[in-house]
Order: sequence, then C-alpha cells, then structure tokens
Amino acid sequence: MYSLLEQSIVQVTLQAKGGGFVNFHPKVWIIKETNPDTDAQQIKLIVLSRNLTGSNDLDVVCELIGKIGTKPATRKAQVKHTPLVDFLTWLIAKAGNRTIRKNMHSICKDIDYIERFDLTDSPFEDYEFFPMGIPGYDGYTKCFEQSMLNHAAEMLVISPFLDKNILKQMVSCSPGAKKTLITRHDSVTKEAIKLFNDGVYTPKEVLTDKVEKDVVVDLHEKVYFIRRYDGNSSYNHLYLGSTNATMNGFGRNVEFLLHLKFVPYKFSYEKCRSELINDSKECMFEQVISVPEEDGGKEDVTNELMLRQAISAILQAQVRFNDGSYTITIQCQTNRMPSEPVFLYPLGCDGKEQVLADGLIFKDMPLDSLTEFYTIRIRDLRRLIKIHTEGMPTDERDKAIFRSFINTKGKFINYLAFMLTDEVEQYILESQQLEKELANDKTSSLEQQISTSLYEDMVKMAYKDPDRIASIRQIVEKADETVIPDHFMEMYKTFENVLKQIKRL
Repeated sequence: MYSLLEQSIVQVTLQAKGGGFVNFHPKVWIIKETNPDTDAQQIKLIVLSRNLTGSNDLDVVCELIGKIGTKPATRKAQVKHTPLVDFLTWLIAKAGNRTIRKNMHSICKDIDYIERFDLTDSPFEDYEFFPMGIPGYDGYTKCFEQSMLNHAAEMLVISPFLDKNILKQMVSCSPGAKKTLITRHDSVTKEAIKLFNDGVYTPKEVLTDKVEKDVVVDLHEKVYFIRRYDGNSSYNHLYLGSTNATMNGFGRNVEFLLHLKFVPYKFSYEKCRSELINDSKECMFEQVISVPEEDGGKEDVTNELMLRQAISAILQAQVRFNDGSYTITIQCQTNRMPSEPVFLYPLGCDGKEQVLADGLIFKDMPLDSLTEFYTIRIRDLRRLIKIHTEGMPTDERDKAIFRSFINTKGKFINYLAFMLTDEVEQYILESQQLEKELANDKTSSLEQQISTSLYEDMVKMAYKDPDRIASIRQIVEKADETVIPDHFMEMYKTFENVLKQIKRL
C-alpha cells in the first residue's frame, strides 16, 4: 500500500521561524468531477478541520460546488477566487512529481472558469477564502484583525487549542456583547472562564453515538461565529477550517479558513448557541465552572524541535544493488543534526533501526522492502517521513511486491475475478468457492473455473469495458509464470485479437 502512495504523497517541509517550528496544517480537498453523460464538469471544494484519520473527535466539514464554465469567469469572480488559486500554486512548487504539478495547474485553470461556488438552499449569501502562512497572506492581519474582529460583537468560538492573547483580543471587541467558548478539557483555564461572559463549555466525557454505543471523544473542530456591525446594520459570519484560536494558528502556521456570510436575518448568535448548547439529552457539551489550580507546567516541545531539526538535516537516500540484495545510504548535513541521538528505520523494518548520521547504511534490504517512507524517532516521539531516494528500482520493486501477494494460481484467478466483477457479493461467493476447491486439491475444478466463470466474466467485460480486459496484460507481465494457469494465456491472446478487430470497426 505504501509503495502505491509514494507517487501520490508530497511532503511539505517548512523553515522554522524564530525559535519555533512551523506546522503545515490546512485541511482542504479539491475534487474535479465530470458527468460522463453530459461532459459537464464541476469542482467540489471541501474545507474541514478533520485530518485523514478515522478519529471519533468532533470536527466540522463544509462542501461547496462550482460549475466549470465553457469560458473564463469574469474578472470579479477570478479575483474572488485568487486566494484559493494562490494557495494551490504555492503547493505546486512543493511537488517534485511532474504529473502532480500538471494536474494541479489544470485545476487552477478550471477554477478560473468558475463564476461562483453555489450557495443555493444554504443560509449563506457570500463566501471568502483565507489561506494563511504563505507569501502574501498574513492570517493574523488580514483574517483575524481586519475581517473577524472588524466591528465584532457577539461571538461563539470553537477551538481545541487556545492562546490567551488571541482570546483577549476577541473578548475586547464590544465587551458587553455575549461571548461563548467551546474547547477541550485540557485547554480550559481560569482566565478563559473569566473572559467569556456567556460561559465556557467542553465535550461531555462520554457521548452516545447513533447505535447507542458510548464513545469517548474530544474536540477538534475550529469554528468562529461572529456578529459584526456594518454601518447601522449587522451581519452574521461563520469562519471554519483548520486554524486554532492561537497566535501560531493565525500568525505562524500554514492554515486555511473558509469565511461564510449569512443571509440577513437568517441566523443569530442565540440560534447558533442554542443548537449547540441546550438542555436536550443530545447536547454534546457541558459548562465548566472552575478548573484545578494550574501547575504552571508547559508542554515540552524540545523533542519535537529536535526531531524537526533532524528531518531538515536529511538530504536524500540512495539505493544500490549489492550481492543479491540492496543497501540504502542516508545522506545528512552533519552540522544541522541535533545534539541528542535520533533513530531511523525504513517503514516496516523495525529491526533495522539505527542512529541517524551522515552515511548511515541499511544493509541486506529485500527488493520488496525498499521504500521512500521511514520512521524517525527521538525518545518516545515518532514521525513517518518521506525521503527523496536516488536509484530506487521502482518497477522491479513493485513487481516483487505484487508477486509476494499473487503467489499461487488460485490467487491469480481470484485477482482477475476481482478486476472483472462489478458485483462485489458475486466476487466474494466465487472466491470462497474457489478457496474450498483449492483446499481439496481439485485441479479439475480449477480448470473448470477458468473455462467457465472467468471466461464469462471476460466476455461480458470485453463489451462493457474493453480497457479493463486490456489491463490484464499488465497483471500478466507482473506475475510469475508459475502462477499463471495452463491455457490461460492462449485464451487471453484470443481476447486481445478480438479487441483489436473491434477497434478497427
């Protein structure tokens, strides 16, 4: 799985600012969709606080859809979408893979053909994008001071991590206006309780999900509901995305917030608060009145800083073939290494862990264990990183991985059946039956499987999706000859000849 991800994952490394590190922290999905019947195209933009994990924590997700037009959008629309395009353009420079850069440039061009992301049937009338931490986009000034706090009154702040200076600036806007804070248990302080005049709330320790199971959750969403004055009127605004209510969030990290402006009279502070905080049993939050005496301890970031220092010192890896196996050599800038020992090993090869140093060598690496992913560790802190690798025999490595899984005739047939079926239930039943027959060593049943069910599947797919039949050639070329059943190639070549004739018609 990780070998397939190597060409899809781009690792973003950011230079430290001052004495601290900078997080790459945005959570944004941009998906291009095409209707196969009409060829109509659209961009689905998803802004969220959720990482790519299966976490139970509370998060926020917002989806916007923009139709890609047949001609460039108006200048006004392109200017409105410029922050999103600039954010993607900045990311493009981080990608070394030419195909990734090409696809991202294409999406940027598609966005220039979107007149407006659709807000129909929503309570919002306008939107705005706030990338921050990239050149030209100062999140603290542009988003926090000039937009969020501009004539602000009532606020409902949802943020798992807090900074007292940010909170003080928030509550100093219209001090008499109501302010509510929802945060993690561990982030609540006496000062925060004093600052927010409409209460501080945290998730209940145990919540009951839809199937009535007790689930322990924490808060991870970042949402800011703000009522702002505009002349003699006031408007309600919602900001959501990745940015915590901290100076690091608004002033240091790379982040992304979506700003949504409510239709007048469509929503209110009281309505927003009552939807989240109420007396029903479904309410997920409870008020915090007091907290224990603070011990003054701060989170120890020394290990994190040294680990990031070590990561920035790694230049590249190099693979060489030597006496039937492979060696990997790690090159580092010695003068940038931290004072404490840092350990490294290729992903999946825990037993090969060594102290990171320039010229570090991992010997006797099997072909199917070569990877660009490594686990780096200092004390109990671990991270998964990707190291640019010279001399990686990617095709041979991927073939070796394939052969390690598809190593019997039964698995070969099973894999083809999986490729050819659109009926998952049918595939499961057929594979289970095949496994039983193979367990009983029924060679004749295996041959019958090839000549009947698999043949029928190939015939159906030849008419429905001939490209899928053609792709079997790639599987055959990867597989070891010993796992390809007798007579299969003869049958497959017949299909290839028929497909060639069909294309000529």
